[in-house]
Amino acid sequence: MHELKRNLLQKHLNEWMKGTMAKTNQVSIPYLDPNVQHVGISKLRALNVTQLRALDKTLVIQDNDKPLAVLLKYEHFLAMQEKMPDEEE
Repeated sequence: MHELKRNLLQKHLNEWMKGTMAKTNQVSIPYLDPNVQHVGISKLRALNVTQLRALDKTLVIQDNDKPLAVLLKYEHFLAMQEKMPDEEE
């Protein structure tokens, strides 16, 4: 009888812990990438070809503090494409 009570108590405790862990995992801490820079449209307009080639950051282009587009080096774009799972498989 004591074994049954202990097993039920352990099961209840495990279920409670799962619920507690699920609740704590819902809170996410934003990751701030130092290579991402938020800029306005005027900054994009001011960039020339030389500056674009030398770009080492990912730019989030925004207007009135609302993101519109992301500008990154073409090599980074290609690397992202290779990391994506192939849809045909």
